Amino acid sequence: MPDEPQRRSPRRTRLYALTDGRTAAAPQTALTMDTTIVAAVAADDADAGLATEWQTVLAMCAPPRGMAVAEIAARMHMRLTPTTLLLGELADRGLIHHRPPLEGAETTNVHLLMKIRDNLARI
Repeated sequence: MPDEPQRRSPRRTRLYALTDGRTAAAPQTALTMDTTIVAAVAADDADAGLATEWQTVLAMCAPPRGMAVAEIAARMHMRLTPTTLLLGELADRGLIHHRPPLEGAETTNVHLLMKIRDNLARI
């Protein structure tokens, strides 16, 4: 039907507006794709004037579990670099906490990884 109006996707805030024009994260906020993000405040308790994307992150990363940076990017349909800038801005404002991923020695135990793989294959 040519007379039907086309539905537009909801308008999103431009990245530079969310990050005050930053193009790089602050040095103290080094986020990798497997860094765990946990909201410091509940989305309901946050300032109602926060950008929609900020409120979405706070809702997704509710304590105690939080969510990995890569998963946040995927769920928000954003690329990884803009997501890390957005999360860096939230961290600088004290709205989220970030935990570094496990140390390399804790994630490179080949025997443990093989045991996990074998047990998953049995399922």
